Amino acid sequence: MVDATDEALCGMIRNREQAAFTVLYDRYRNQIYGYTLKLCGSPDVALDAVQEVFMQVWLRHETLDPALSLKSYLFRSARNYVFDYLKKAVHSEKFRQSFLQSFEEGFGASDHLLYTKQLEAIKMNAISRLPAQRQLIYKMSKVEGFSNQEIADRLGISINTVRDQLVKASRFVRSYLHRHADIAILLAAFRIILPS
Repeated sequence: MVDATDEALCGMIRNREQAAFTVLYDRYRNQIYGYTLKLCGSPDVALDAVQEVFMQVWLRHETLDPALSLKSYLFRSARNYVFDYLKKAVHSEKFRQSFLQSFEEGFGASDHLLYTKQLEAIKMNAISRLPAQRQLIYKMSKVEGFSNQEIADRLGISINTVRDQLVKASRFVRSYLHRHADIAILLAAFRIILPS
């Protein structure tokens, strides 16, 4: 039975033959795991995807069609599981905070993450809504890299004013990103796992 074709295994699984299911599982579990791990980067999610995909094969055995590619069905199901996971994760507070924090700190090449135009546009929109002096201080600090003391010296204000303005600006930008970034986070997540 180990040498059976996918079509033959599919027919046997339709008849609830557990040995055929075991052969199918052994044949594809590592490939499905590797594929989903590449998509999402999370070993836990990849393991869950493998379990879910094969559980659905067993539960929906009557709907399997031996004429269709079982391998394609497994990989498509795994991809759909990961995409559904990401869609739900976007609304998770922990996921959002982690993603936005990574974005604020800047993604490095070593992190294998990409800046996204959507989040950058939202961030720039948030900055443009700051009062003029706060916006200038924020840009000097975050974009141009000036220290608080350098900003204070250049603008002729106290370092405490610079700190206060940066705290207020950062709080506003974070809050704005948090309120407006749902779709951008989802697009960024898909762009990270499906680079062009």
